[in-house]
Amino acid sequence: MMVDNRTSMEQELTRGAIFRAINQLPIVVEALDGHWKIELASADKTDDSWTRTLLRQHFAKLGVNISTKASDDLPVIEAVVQFAGADIDSFIIGVPIPGTLGQSSISFYHDNGQRGRARIYLNFWTTEGKLIATSPASSGETHYVDMTFLIFFGPFSFTDLDDVHTYGRLIEHIEDKYDRSVRVMTEPDATTADTWVTPKDFKKPHSWSKYIKY
Repeated sequence: MMVDNRTSMEQELTRGAIFRAINQLPIVVEALDGHWKIELASADKTDDSWTRTLLRQHFAKLGVNISTKASDDLPVIEAVVQFAGADIDSFIIGVPIPGTLGQSSISFYHDNGQRGRARIYLNFWTTEGKLIATSPASSGETHYVDMTFLIFFGPFSFTDLDDVHTYGRLIEHIEDKYDRSVRVMTEPDATTADTWVTPKDFKKPHSWSKYIKY
């Protein structure tokens, strides 16, 4: 799915990189006293809401009292997002196909990678606009790589994202189709597992009218 011209994988890589960068940010001792508010400076506003939420959680864990009212006259922790995004980095070892002007090839090895990167630092300001301190920049990275060998073997996927399978999209696709086929044959009424309440857990009443109160 494309959102703001980004795939879901690009979104996840970018936001994972922001998460990792924020979790390494230090604070000054002065930030442990009184109330503070968060301000955000970024060139791209796409992930501002996500970044602000992570900052509030991070500062709370460190013991900083953050106000939720932007209008309050309070000292400011300004988070400067230098960059946050996902890049594509492909690498191919192969033989060009004649007549394609080098745009197509028979690949012996094809590495199609994506990398999320983010860098953030903090400025601490008094209510009078005096700069107390500037933190070192904190960087975060994520990656997702597809590898294909000898044209047919793969793609095999490798990632450091927690909720993405790493045994290859081809194998995952086959396994998913098999699992769905088994569920359709053995559990036609099931919608989910675990502790969720599903439609199969309800006995359909003879008449819904007894549940309607006039």
